[in-house]
Amino acid sequence: MFKKNKPFKMIMVFVLIITIIASIAFYTHQSAKSNEMLVNEEKNEFWLLSDIHFLSASLHDNGEAFQQFAEGAAGKEMHYQSEAITAFVEEALTSKPTGIILTGDMTLNGEKASAEELSTLLTPLQEAGIMVFAIPGNHEIHNGWARTFAEDKEYYADQLSTEDFKSIFAEGFDNANSLDKSSLSYSINLNDTYRLFLLDSCIYENDVNWNDPTTNGELKESTLAWLQTQLEDTKENGQTPLVFLHHNLYTHNELLTEGYVLDNADEALFLFNAFDVPAVFSGHIHIQDIEEKEDALAEIVTGSYSTENLGYGVLTLTKEQIDYQTRTIDLNAWAEATGQTDTHLLDYTAYQSTVFSKSTAQMVRKQLSSVTELTEKQISNVCAFIDDLNNALFKGEDQYTKEQVAAIKASENYQLLATYSYFLKQYTDSLLTDQTPDQSFTRSILSD
Repeated sequence: MFKKNKPFKMIMVFVLIITIIASIAFYTHQSAKSNEMLVNEEKNEFWLLSDIHFLSASLHDNGEAFQQFAEGAAGKEMHYQSEAITAFVEEALTSKPTGIILTGDMTLNGEKASAEELSTLLTPLQEAGIMVFAIPGNHEIHNGWARTFAEDKEYYADQLSTEDFKSIFAEGFDNANSLDKSSLSYSINLNDTYRLFLLDSCIYENDVNWNDPTTNGELKESTLAWLQTQLEDTKENGQTPLVFLHHNLYTHNELLTEGYVLDNADEALFLFNAFDVPAVFSGHIHIQDIEEKEDALAEIVTGSYSTENLGYGVLTLTKEQIDYQTRTIDLNAWAEATGQTDTHLLDYTAYQSTVFSKSTAQMVRKQLSSVTELTEKQISNVCAFIDDLNNALFKGEDQYTKEQVAAIKASENYQLLATYSYFLKQYTDSLLTDQTPDQSFTRSILSD
């Protein structure tokens, strides 16, 4: 009996030895990697892209169901997404930044095919040595809204899982010096000056989900514990930590708090401030906005690449300072240079503005649907009035002087809102409170 089982036992011993050797090699590699710096350059530039909400062309036929969906997509442009990404990639290939950081909601509703196609569109960047790092947004993982559209019907689409995400957007995870075991968070030793923390702030199911996705977010207690250990190591190494996540830490608009600001923002802020994090970069609310607090970190929200203008952030890192500026892709110029014939592409700025304005008008008219005292002309004027303010908000151009606010509130359109719609008045008031510039930010990181 013993002799009969001896080959089997020898095989098992051999497998065990191989497993041990592999484990030792893995942990040795990880240990070495934790001290390895990703780049040697003293100046690095990262382009921040957020809330693309990309839908793969393979998931729709431009039929009735898709057209109806696109009409109600809350201002998101749904028809020329591939062209918009291609133009962005070509701009990056010309400028050659160090890398691209995607701060969540890359896909429309977590369709696996959308993530795969987007990754393919970004591949020329990686082939040119431009790194692509990604974290998930609340629309990404096991989203019950994932759909494919055919003629006048919609069907469930394959959902993006955590393993899919790590595989499709692998470069960040492959270059990480540390991975959080309980989420899709990771850190990257960029160079002697900076360590980047790309945090998964989303709440999602661990398996296929048929329900609505969870909009709000949090950093798990286990993630915070991992983060604290990494921040301690960052401090010991004399590096400056920079944080990237999808959800917000600060309230950037009084009506965009629940579901937008991190559920445990106070706990996260306490930790970040304790380790002198100078800035956090996020997305989620689709507006370009910068919030600075005295003697505390700043939060820079990069606006959505799917609404109003094709905006992205440019983060420049040197030994002396961090600098953030906004830029936009000129799709009109790209269309002309590449010989496009579609009139919407050739005048994309006007087309996209119309899409956004229609969404605003839908919201306004819904709120005023039960009001019979207003004429069609008055309603149209109110729509245009709010559209102008909305446009400024999303672009980060919503800073008003006291005199400008007084003039706006004295206008006929504002007075109509004050009389007939409490919500629209409240919404308008929320657009008039920003006092800080939202398109640029600079902070020194030199020690006192």
